Amino acid sequence: MRAGQQQSSVPGGARTIRGVALLDPYFLGWYVSPGAERAWGFICAGRYGTEHPYVNPAALPGSAWRRLPPSRVLMTVSDQDRLGPFQRAYVDALRASGWGGAARLYVTPGEGHCYFLNNLDSPKAAMHMATLAAFINGS
Repeated sequence: MRAGQQQSSVPGGARTIRGVALLDPYFLGWYVSPGAERAWGFICAGRYGTEHPYVNPAALPGSAWRRLPPSRVLMTVSDQDRLGPFQRAYVDALRASGWGGAARLYVTPGEGHCYFLNNLDSPKAAMHMATLAAFINGS
């Protein structure tokens, strides 16, 4: 989001960002549990509240979504992740904003938040990484 709002000294500007992969990101929504609020306060050292777009992208106006520079976004969601509804809401908002790119949602059934970091040898983690590799390779 920030790249679409700032000028860049790089030739081609922010448009040099071709794609963004978000792997089970820590997004929250408008209704945050006290535990999630404490966790976010720890993560950002109290600099940003739970209404900040860093953790609640839904707080952004549609015009900010439309300025997102990459033409492709991959969002991965683990089916049993309590943050899943917020991750899905990101993709829904991006698609509804009028942004000109393609957003892909990849859901892993039966797994929790960032399962692939602790279980690298599982078939689901291998498929997750294959999906990321295909995205990076542009397919």
